[in-house]
Amino acid sequence: ALLAGSCGAPGPGPALLDVECPGEPVPTLLEVTCGRLALDDVTLFVAVLHAADPTGAPVLFLHGGPGGRAVADRHIWLAPRSPLLEHHDLVLVDQRGSGLSTPSLDCEELDAPSPDVFDAYRACRSRLTDLGVDLSRYTVTDVAADLVLLRSALGVDRWSLYGVSFGTRVTLELLRTDGSAVVSAVLDSPFPPHVDAYDSLPAGAVAAVDAAFDRCNRLDACAPDLGATLDTLLDRLDEAPTAVTTRSRSALLLDDVTFARLLTSALAHPDGPSLVPEAVVLAGAGRLAQAVAILEDLGPTGRAVGDQVSEGAQLSSECADEVPFNRFDDPPGPRPLAAAVAGAGTDVLALCRIWEVSPSSATADQPVYSEVDVLLLTGRLDPVTPTAWAGATAEHLPNALLVGSDRWTHGPSLSDTCAEGLVTAFLDGLRPDHGSGGGFDAC
Repeated sequence: ALLAGSCGAPGPGPALLDVECPGEPVPTLLEVTCGRLALDDVTLFVAVLHAADPTGAPVLFLHGGPGGRAVADRHIWLAPRSPLLEHHDLVLVDQRGSGLSTPSLDCEELDAPSPDVFDAYRACRSRLTDLGVDLSRYTVTDVAADLVLLRSALGVDRWSLYGVSFGTRVTLELLRTDGSAVVSAVLDSPFPPHVDAYDSLPAGAVAAVDAAFDRCNRLDACAPDLGATLDTLLDRLDEAPTAVTTRSRSALLLDDVTFARLLTSALAHPDGPSLVPEAVVLAGAGRLAQAVAILEDLGPTGRAVGDQVSEGAQLSSECADEVPFNRFDDPPGPRPLAAAVAGAGTDVLALCRIWEVSPSSATADQPVYSEVDVLLLTGRLDPVTPTAWAGATAEHLPNALLVGSDRWTHGPSLSDTCAEGLVTAFLDGLRPDHGSGGGFDAC
């Protein structure tokens, strides 16, 4: 078992301290152990789910975000049990600033009812810096360096990597900096460093939403002209933002940017492709509160509960690693949705001016080349990491297998049994020969 040292003696450097796993125990016949790894400026919280028959390489799961979590969501792997746990120990770690790792960069100021977002981030930054937190130490490079130390502390010579969404960015950085220790890697919904995310996301989001509407029409499950309905709605909300009362907040001033943010986040949920069209119809008919309620109920992770994102960790990474390398001046295109998504990116740029962290080095914007075997999964319905990003990633990975589906949205391996099976087979050492080369018919 990993924390007991069966994968080799821990290397030199910081040592893991065994601790009790947090929260309610998850019913399982497998052994689950937890630990804390104290580094120079942070302490990482780690959980290891021990395989029934650990004959395969251990697997490090890299959560999304930035600022997501993994340890509190270990039930996702245990109940029901993931097939990955048959032969692979699974290492879950809350990346620095996130989840149960400390210091937490969670902005509790945003939890107040209807906060002024910009004032809340100012207050959060002030509180964290008063506590001595160096907000510039939460970049992808910092996260990856932590994980190299974690590998040594676990006594692992080589492991496989499994990243989802932002976790793929960290996976790619580990391939760049610690690639000799990687057996194989899975990139589910790739977010590569060399794609200018905020500049390209408007077109990608429009393509995903259009694909969702087309799919709905093919299934004869939708009202006609959904695209036109959405365009008209966003134009109306742009000209006249409307106050809406919802279950989650006392008042929400709904403009086109806010609705687009809710829409794309909801479409990233496994149930999003089915429910987003209904929300658009309701909103188009003036039933905004009902539409917002549907969209807010759909969180992109599907099965996680509670506060899932550390906003400070998110900004510290985005404002250093991604935002400085985008122009924010490209015309978003004629569609109102593209303009609204571009507006959301402009809001992030404004938040970065509040957060005040320095840009990362130019390496943070460079593609990653690796000869490690890599499986890439992408969904045509994904508005968060558009499918074009997967192709851009695979161009620099000569041993990549790119698999996509027109049924998938964001993070399909966490919700789709076919995608989950592909990941398990790949990490078991099998190489599926269907769906390669960017085809959208594998699942």
